[in-house]
Amino acid sequence: MTVEEAITLVESVLDYESLNKVQELVFRQSWDGLSYIEIAKSAGYDSDYIKDAGAKLWKQLSEAFGEKVKKDNIQSVLKRYTRRHKVNLQRNLTIEVNLSGANLSGANLNGARVVANFIETDLSQADYKGSIAPDDNTASSEEFTDIEDEHNQETQAYSENEINWNGFRLHSDAQVKIAEILDRTSTLFIPNSQLRLATPAGRQNQQADFLIFHQNKLGILKIDRASSHPNATEDEMCDQLLRDSGICLVKHYDPTRCSEQPDLVVQDFLENLSQVQA
Repeated sequence: MTVEEAITLVESVLDYESLNKVQELVFRQSWDGLSYIEIAKSAGYDSDYIKDAGAKLWKQLSEAFGEKVKKDNIQSVLKRYTRRHKVNLQRNLTIEVNLSGANLSGANLNGARVVANFIETDLSQADYKGSIAPDDNTASSEEFTDIEDEHNQETQAYSENEINWNGFRLHSDAQVKIAEILDRTSTLFIPNSQLRLATPAGRQNQQADFLIFHQNKLGILKIDRASSHPNATEDEMCDQLLRDSGICLVKHYDPTRCSEQPDLVVQDFLENLSQVQA
């Protein structure tokens, strides 16, 4: 475990409360085995001040981790915690690019975290099935047109209630909570992706709350809303079209649960996605 991974884990256990400047200094250099005197000297602080800041930090972490945390056992405490809770600490690669119009067919993005503009990106696989003709079990083109119209109306409404999160425009507290958990677990994800989907009515736009890459698989996490289309059958047909187009998993979650238990929602989604046979 690197010190960066350790800080990410610590802040997640502290309910995503970031360490302050002095706490992070003490944590980082204690992780590297420096004494309080060495830490104080390197940063120009009084040694008693650094020692007191360290004592308060270890006390806070002891309460959070449920066991005694000291300067010389922090690494072993975190290792035990990751084993008990099966925490996934992938080393993350941050890709800051504009993916508009890009083709990610066959790309291996496992372990990366993308910060990107994903509109109009082609996520098709090499064996993409192409347009899907309607049959007895597929909604009519008129029904899909109605769904797209409703989607466009929702998108317009969302723009009036945007929340800026790390440069992304999120639409609700539930989205912010899920994004925070995905970010803390170093999961590669893209929020509010606009997708172009082949439907019986032709190519149409669909929005994914979270497009998530995990273990070489691509999934969509959807947060249901009170204004969502009421016909569950039509929603399932849209989800099936997404799966037929190469999305391994499409899963819906209640917004209240996403706001109150985002960690459990993300854990459930990633576990389900990892179990899907690609």
